[in-house]
Amino acid sequence: MTQRLTGLSHEEATGTAKLVFEASDRFLGRTANLQRILATHSPYLARWFGGLVAAVRQPDLGATTDPRLRGLACIKTSMANACTYCTAHTSVFGQGLGITEEELEAMLDDSYETSPLFDERDRAAIAWSTAMTSNTAQRDKATWERMKASFKDTEIVEISMACALFNMINRLNDSFWTDLESEEHNQKQWNAVSGLSIEEIEAYAAGFQTVGAAERTTQDDPVSA
Repeated sequence: MTQRLTGLSHEEATGTAKLVFEASDRFLGRTANLQRILATHSPYLARWFGGLVAAVRQPDLGATTDPRLRGLACIKTSMANACTYCTAHTSVFGQGLGITEEELEAMLDDSYETSPLFDERDRAAIAWSTAMTSNTAQRDKATWERMKASFKDTEIVEISMACALFNMINRLNDSFWTDLESEEHNQKQWNAVSGLSIEEIEAYAAGFQTVGAAERTTQDDPVSA
């Protein structure tokens, strides 16, 4: 399949789109093709999207809970939705967090439930992500009680946000037929698993205001591609 929507290159990007790419490179390790599509056709949504992904998924950029647990939620969600693009992305990022190939393989089905590679908190997060993705969580009392027994409320919210975020991203990539980048490109995500701070991303985000204001004064329709 050929990607249904175009995406700007770094060299072509200007204004808000350029800032989106710079932020993605810094806080997500690289710019993915989905972010190129969004920044090309709706840069003002793309800037918030990128910040949300970083805050929910990355260490130290918003979420305060164990990034491994959020990583497991992102991976299992993408696997459950059979989104090849996102499964590749989340699996590579998970490896940067220390999730092994053996753990990834066990998550392809229900093997994680009996695997010694996972503790009860891991298993609860994976099961909850599966239930949310299949939209059975609302009536699955056993899986909910498992979450309540394993996690504080903040942890439940942040694991659930990771799952919900990737359900959205899975739908976007599948619908857009987004082209998967090379493994080498996606391994650059490992550059963003340490050494970043929420203060840094908040300071960077302030730059969008000036650029956006300038664009709105010079363009009749700044979000059109």
